[in-house]
This record gives sequence, C-alpha cells and structure tokens, in this order.
Amino acid sequence: MKGPAGLAVRLFGNPPIAPAQTLWRRLTSDLQAPRGTTTLAVLAVSLSRSDAVGAMLDQPDSVLVNTALLERLTATLRADDYLALAGPDEVWIVLQGLTSPTIASLAATHIARALEAPFQAGALTVTVRPCIGIAVTAVSPGTALGLLEAASEARKRAGSLNRLYVVATETEGIDLHHKDLIVAVTRALAENRLTMAYQPKVDLATQRVVSVEALIRWPTDVVPVISPMVLVEIAERFGMIEALTRHVLHTVLREHATLLAPTGLQRIWINLSAGMLADPGLPEFLQQGLDIWSASPALLGLEITESAVIADIEQSIAMMHALTTRGFELAIDDFGTGYSSLAYLRRFPISELKIDKMFVQHMTSSDTDTQLVRTIIDLAHNFKLKVVAEGVEDAATLDLLARMDCDQIQGYVYAKPMPATELVRWMASFHQDRTHG
Repeated sequence: MKGPAGLAVRLFGNPPIAPAQTLWRRLTSDLQAPRGTTTLAVLAVSLSRSDAVGAMLDQPDSVLVNTALLERLTATLRADDYLALAGPDEVWIVLQGLTSPTIASLAATHIARALEAPFQAGALTVTVRPCIGIAVTAVSPGTALGLLEAASEARKRAGSLNRLYVVATETEGIDLHHKDLIVAVTRALAENRLTMAYQPKVDLATQRVVSVEALIRWPTDVVPVISPMVLVEIAERFGMIEALTRHVLHTVLREHATLLAPTGLQRIWINLSAGMLADPGLPEFLQQGLDIWSASPALLGLEITESAVIADIEQSIAMMHALTTRGFELAIDDFGTGYSSLAYLRRFPISELKIDKMFVQHMTSSDTDTQLVRTIIDLAHNFKLKVVAEGVEDAATLDLLARMDCDQIQGYVYAKPMPATELVRWMASFHQDRTHG
C-alpha cells in the first residue's frame, strides 16, 4: 500500500492504534501552519531490550514498562511537543518550533539519557537501549509521510551503525533501487560524464587559499538529475564505488597537472566513502593513481566522515594510520554528527577537523549552535588540529568564526564550487584583491 494509509499499516500495525492516528493528523496539520524561521523534527525512537527479558514480561508488566517509558519521555518534552506509542517497542515524537536543526540532535541525546536508567517491572529489572532516527523539515520532505518515512529509515541506519541516533539525509525516502537511477549512474560512469567542481578553503589569518575540496557533479543535461549524496549512495549499494572513486581521483590529478599546478595550489581534498575506507587495497589504489600522474601523496587530502569511521572503528583507525604512513593528510568531515566523536578523536591520525554546516549555518540565530561551534574549535585546538568551518554563507557568521579563532573557512561567503578553469581565474583575482586591498 502507498500513501498515509500504507505507511500506517507498515509502521503502526494493522489497524494502526489510535495514538498513532492522532499524531498523524496533528503532524499533518502542523506542517501546513506557518513556522517562520523555525523548523520541525520527527524522532522515531526504537526501544530495544533483550529477547530474554522481553519473553519474561507478562502483559501487566509490559504495560507497566510502556507506561513508565511514556512518563519519562513526556517529562523531557516541552508543552508544544507531542508523542505517540506506535507499537510495543517504538515511539514517535514531534518537536516543534526549533530555532536550529541541531537542537533535534541535542534533544535525542537528552531523551536517550532519560530512557537508559533501568525500569522495574515486578521482580524484573528492564534496561532499554534507545535507537533514534531524526528527520527535520529543513532536509526531509515537508509532509507527514515524508518525515515519518525519513525518520524510520534513519532509525534503521542508526541501528545498523550501532549509534544512538542518525539524522536523516536527502537520500532517505528515495527509492535507491529504482532501475532508472541505477542505469543513469552506470551510464554516466561508463561515458565519463561526471565532472568535478572545486571549492576553496581560505585561511583566516593570511587570507590565502590553502587548499580546495573536489566535489563530484552530475551532468546538467542528463535526466534524472541525481544529487552527489544520492550518487554516492547508489554507487556504494550497487558495487560502483571503486569506479566512482577512480574517476574522481584521476580527474582531480589530471586537472591539477594540466590546469591547477601553476596556481601554486598545494592540496586538493577528496572524499572517501565508508566502502572505500573498508577496502584493504585503498592505499595502493591511491598510490597507483598518483604514480600515473607523477604526483606526491602530499597533494591529496582525504576527507572521511565520522559515520564512515565509526562503522568499524578499529579497522578504520588502522586504515587511517596506513594512509598517513604513505604521506596522505586526513580530515574528519561533518564533525559533530557522530555519537562517539569525543571518545575516539584522540586516536585519529588526522590534521584537520571540519565542522558540519548543520551547526555553522544557524550560528547567528542560535546560541546553542554558537556554543557548540566554539566548543568544537577549542577541542580541536587542544588536539593541535586545524579547524575548517564549512557552509559559511554570510559576513556575520564569518565574523563570529574569526572571533572564535577558527582556522579556515569554506563556503559561499568566499566562493561557490566551480570548474577547474574558473578556479584558476578566481584564485588569481582573489589573491590580487587581498594583495592590493
């Protein structure tokens, strides 16, 4: 079944229980109301307990546990937030009036802490480990169906990654198995149609471009239009990630050799997916590309997301050391979105930390985000790491980051991602303006 009724059957049972129906109706109404600059978030909370304990709970005890769960959850919410018990081990929560999407992540952590204390059910002590998927209107489809499906998919990913919570991305709710998408990606790779765009990273102290990030771009004349995030997700799921990474690597090295080298550009950062990070042959794969273009490992910086590292932390750390031994520089991308960040940061052989744009873009309107960014910058500097703020779009945010001693800035406030030929002209103009300004 499709549409709201189908989702209700799939997620809430058949027939759906009344509280879930009530949540659906209220969420649909709230999404139609004006929200100004605030956002709305849906949290899908899975409450897992051991099968042995679950089997020992009789009906009255199970009711006691669920009642206690709802009481604890209700105590964590504000007056305008609401929830529904969507099944024996699942709760849906709607958070309204959020000044920043970041607050949804903080709320998820707060909710989890409230649930982790043991419950007493008769003679049994029951411990619940929550697993949370978060969908916000700023990213996910702004319908009840879209938000609930996105939150549900994010919750599944949180469970598979053994993480407390995952924030839904634009790929949630998209049928990545759709034949047209798979065929389009396969053809674009085979026909060498994918291009690269480069976004500068500017050092705040020197006002010089210190490096660029290489970003994959879908051809503008090919339908369907596929975003970079969806492109990578499809490549990972259907065994094309090595071919995609090879295309990125050789395109970047070729364009550096033929166009960018005269600019004096010292480093180009490329993104490594979780699938490539897990490949034991990755260091040799990269070295072979460098050898073909007579390039040094120092030219390439490798950006790795927190979620890619945390998927298999020990294997990831071993691979990171293997890469730095070869001479590659490493950075953690999207920092702040992973649950185990602080516990493992000291073990990562990295030189840079990139603050996720989710935190940066709301700094001027959210004290919470401002304090989070300040904390991340101070933490990184304590570990002797450079800090890059991405997604910086305006002068007010730039000024805040400068006062916090952020090292480098990446974002539209300086430049959008651009082709290599345009980057050459832009760098010459940018540095000339700074020299004579």
